[in-house]
Amino acid sequence: MPENSSLIWELKRHPFFEALSDDKLTGLLDAAQTVVFAARKQIFAQGDESDCLYIILSGRVKISVFSDGGKETVLAFMGENEVLGEMGVFDGGPRSASASALEKTRALRLYRRDVLDFLERNHGVALQIISALCKRLRHTNFLLEDIATLPAAPRLARALLRIAEVYGHTDDDGALQIDMKLSQGNLGAHAGMMRENVNRQLKMWEAEGLVRQESGIITLIKPEALRHIGEE
Repeated sequence: MPENSSLIWELKRHPFFEALSDDKLTGLLDAAQTVVFAARKQIFAQGDESDCLYIILSGRVKISVFSDGGKETVLAFMGENEVLGEMGVFDGGPRSASASALEKTRALRLYRRDVLDFLERNHGVALQIISALCKRLRHTNFLLEDIATLPAAPRLARALLRIAEVYGHTDDDGALQIDMKLSQGNLGAHAGMMRENVNRQLKMWEAEGLVRQESGIITLIKPEALRHIGEE
């Protein structure tokens, strides 16, 4: 099937699936659904039943938790070739966080029964998913530690560097450009800051020649200087 051939090519770019045969991937895709989420569309909500996971083929997603008072903390941003919703698929518990598309996002949806059946027959993929999950939990621990212990400027510097190192590219002049539109509200929710304070700090750094903002795209002109601020 032409569509499956294209999806197999996309999946083989993912470390989880690159070593699997086309036949095994075809079996996985037979159980999958291709879904598209518009920008700002919620994919799932904290507390929902965990009946499926998603493999992102294109687009950007934010993972958030909300306090009882409605305050949002953005735990992570995710993009192409990443898997989301796997924790609940493993343990059967409710969603521990919410996921929303930041831009038009295309993904493969796989239901829990099909995922578990596939992983029982492909233990190597299961181990890689567990490893990725542990890495994400470790990242979340570092993020929450930063929010709890660091002043605002170092928190924001570290947040920008984290995002740029995963979802950015380096220009010829050594600047790091973040390859997604990032609102100051979402950036603040990731760094544990009010949007107004994010705006004030970014303007100060722009005046100092450390960052540049253009149409929602943030470029770290002097990443080493921001690393120094993050260590203060």
